[in-house]
Amino acid sequence: MAAPILVIVAHPDLAGASRVHKRWVEELARHADEFEVRDLYALYPGGTLDEVAVATERAALEEHGTVVFQFPVYWYSAPALLRTWTDEVYGFGWAYGGETAAPGEPGRALAGKHFAVAMSAGDIEANYCAEGTVGFTPSEVIVPFRATANYVGATCEPEPFTLFGTENGLTDEELERSAAAYVSWLRGLPRG
Repeated sequence: MAAPILVIVAHPDLAGASRVHKRWVEELARHADEFEVRDLYALYPGGTLDEVAVATERAALEEHGTVVFQFPVYWYSAPALLRTWTDEVYGFGWAYGGETAAPGEPGRALAGKHFAVAMSAGDIEANYCAEGTVGFTPSEVIVPFRATANYVGATCEPEPFTLFGTENGLTDEELERSAAAYVSWLRGLPRG
């Protein structure tokens, strides 16, 4: 059996203010044999990662072929701790810097992995296009994730799973549909 999909969750208040991501994580927990969730803000409430934390995160990445980054869109990016996590975990000599090494060797630990992004957006879908107030599609918003994956020798889904309009009175029914759709989308990802 393939390793579960690793879901890296970055929501600063998953247990409190989060409605969408809390529900998504609850749904993933119902399928623990398929998905392993790492809640960065619960693991690193101080917002930093020490050497032990970096080693732990690297080990988790090494064990999984498919990694999903789940977060609410903050100013067309991810919450700060996910950026800190990337800066610390994707170190030279581990994630990159070994261009002549085979996948999995030092400097190429992420080569051959498959990444994807699952995000919630407060704004409505109609604004996520060239003519909309955002001016960019969700695929364009996640270009930094796609570029990073490319740089470390991984692949990244070009389209993120996106739930729009989360600040506009999302109904309980819409939330439940999104949780089911999210699991279905995850199950359709390539396994790296």
